[in-house]
Amino acid sequence: MRLRCLVKQLERGEASLTDLKKNLEYAALVLESVYVEETRRLVDTEDELSDIQSESVPSEVRDWLASTFTRQMGLMLRRNEEKPRFRSIVHAVQAGIFVERMYRRTSNMVGLSYPPSVISVLKHVDKWSFDVFALNEASGDHALKFIFYELLTRYDLINHFKIPISAVVSFIEALEVGYSKHKNPYHNLMHAADVTQTVHYLLLKTGMVHWLTELEIFAMIFAAAVHDYEHTGTTNNFHIQT
Repeated sequence: MRLRCLVKQLERGEASLTDLKKNLEYAALVLESVYVEETRRLVDTEDELSDIQSESVPSEVRDWLASTFTRQMGLMLRRNEEKPRFRSIVHAVQAGIFVERMYRRTSNMVGLSYPPSVISVLKHVDKWSFDVFALNEASGDHALKFIFYELLTRYDLINHFKIPISAVVSFIEALEVGYSKHKNPYHNLMHAADVTQTVHYLLLKTGMVHWLTELEIFAMIFAAAVHDYEHTGTTNNFHIQT
């Protein structure tokens, strides 16, 4: 927001050299902080890919990863006459995931305004311990809206299927209205957000995400988000009897 405001001031010829320098230094500081934080996360032994064992990965996949991500090690490897260690390949994949996520996080903010408190909670969206209540509080009772949009963006589904941002936002808002229709204390929008995040966690941690098509991933996230739409809070038997 600060940089965008500065751009407007530059267009109007109102920004001074001092303001320009101060804001650029601030932006650099923020980016450096993010870089340091993400770098530490990537080298953490508990990171999402750090426990991958080479034996669990098909040999043809290992060979492809080795040839793709470790070309720079070629000279050293030829000298040592040994194959690249899988750990180094894991680090290369982690770096790729980091860059991709940063790109998607930047692009998704163009379509939906993320409050800082929401961004803070969504940092843990890849964890089993994700706090959907904290997200709902940070978003002003819009947990489903932000989790659904965030996951569509992370999997690049909005771009892949060329879905207008306005249509996505309108759909999610209508979805939240339906979940709130009967003031259901359990099968409400928070429950839908919780289930949607859980589906994402399972896709990610089981590795299934690498074997499914974009349409299949979209279908799973979509199904999780809508599965209890306009739930009355009563049982199936109650509906049959009435």
